[in-house]
Amino acid sequence: MNNQSSTRAHQPGIKAAFLLLGVGVVIALMLPLSRAAMDNGMTPLAYAFWQALGGGVILAVWLRRRSLIRLDGKLVRYFGISGLTAIAVPNALAFAVVSNIGAGLTATLYALPSLATYAIAVTLGMESLSRKKAIGLSFGVAGCVWILSPNPAGVSPDTFPWLLLGLLVPLSLAIGNIYRTCHWPTGATPEQLAVGMLLGGAVLIFMTVLMSGDAETLLVDGARLWGILAVQSILTAIGYRGFFHLQRLTSPTFLSQLGFVITPAGMLFGILFYGESYGWAVWGGVVLLLTGVVLANLPNYHRISCSAD
Repeated sequence: MNNQSSTRAHQPGIKAAFLLLGVGVVIALMLPLSRAAMDNGMTPLAYAFWQALGGGVILAVWLRRRSLIRLDGKLVRYFGISGLTAIAVPNALAFAVVSNIGAGLTATLYALPSLATYAIAVTLGMESLSRKKAIGLSFGVAGCVWILSPNPAGVSPDTFPWLLLGLLVPLSLAIGNIYRTCHWPTGATPEQLAVGMLLGGAVLIFMTVLMSGDAETLLVDGARLWGILAVQSILTAIGYRGFFHLQRLTSPTFLSQLGFVITPAGMLFGILFYGESYGWAVWGGVVLLLTGVVLANLPNYHRISCSAD
């Protein structure tokens, strides 16, 4: 594994900015696709499984003649934890709540990992807590509470429990952001790690479904579902390849700012594909939340220190 104890400074440039934009839009586009699959009878876990498996297989085929990676215990652990925190848990949860709260509102959950990542980094002593970042965190939390508050102009009481469940999405992603950087395997490429994470996530989901006795839910019936899964697999392969390149170029906190792109893009896709609409409270909360994220991550979001075994 990669041992690090010194602070690493990242200076994100134009390449990182374009990667952030591109990966964010691709991930946001997965949300309306997942809703379409749910509307056609597919379960969230089944969709998360096929998404991870399809994307992982596509990347593995592309990578086969380019480079190889020798598996060992530490690398298998890296793939397992990465797959759990970045694929299995957040995707299954996101796909579960999207049918109940909509693609747009689900996308707002992806704005929170930046705040959660920074909070974890501060708690672990990896970054120092500045006044500006503290104010930003407060704004972000206030925006989140505003969005989650049941009221006629915002979120209905029926969707509130689903939003609370959805909060596990940013928490899982934040933990994964910190872990993947601090435990990046020596000599591994982004493509190799993307394959391992996706296939590791698929294995974990498959084991969960198998142990629950619901293996039949993984069966796919109908050309429409296969078409959705094919498009999703391609987007997954493209998105997570860029995701790991972005992680290597920058820091966990910069990577977590994918929410800046996913949130507005996801809400836009929800409006375009499903005619979703949002009350003034939701839009006000989104603006407040994103303002908080910006304040919390500027100007020294790129400095982080970690120690890995």
